[in-house]
Amino acid sequence: MNDKHTIFVCQSCAGNWQGGKQVGNSGGYLLHQELTAQLADNPIAENFEIKAVQCMGACSRPCVVAFAAAGKSTYLFGDLDRTSLAEVSQSILECANLYHSKPDGGMKWAERPEHLKKSVIGIVPSIELPVSI
Repeated sequence: MNDKHTIFVCQSCAGNWQGGKQVGNSGGYLLHQELTAQLADNPIAENFEIKAVQCMGACSRPCVVAFAAAGKSTYLFGDLDRTSLAEVSQSILECANLYHSKPDGGMKWAERPEHLKKSVIGIVPSIELPVSI
């Protein structure tokens, strides 16, 4: 199994649109830039890649990121404050490191950094994990 984990970042989030076209840099674009810069100086960089995604379909909850890895649940986070990108990015990387440390990706509310405690939009189980209803 590939141990590389992915942080997806929505590029359309918190953008200004005029006439069906984006004007200026979106909050998601700026978040992606900040995360990429912080990851470059972080020891967890060997375990993660950051991928920009055009839209993640959670437009009413910007800014949006997701953690994904083979054999783990995928976490989708939204409502990430674009006015404090450095702090939010630090929290995202801290939470990503926690996600990496969990065999199934499961993270309890109390374990997650403050910025990511109330921002879970969804948790999608891995197709490789047993699901109980």
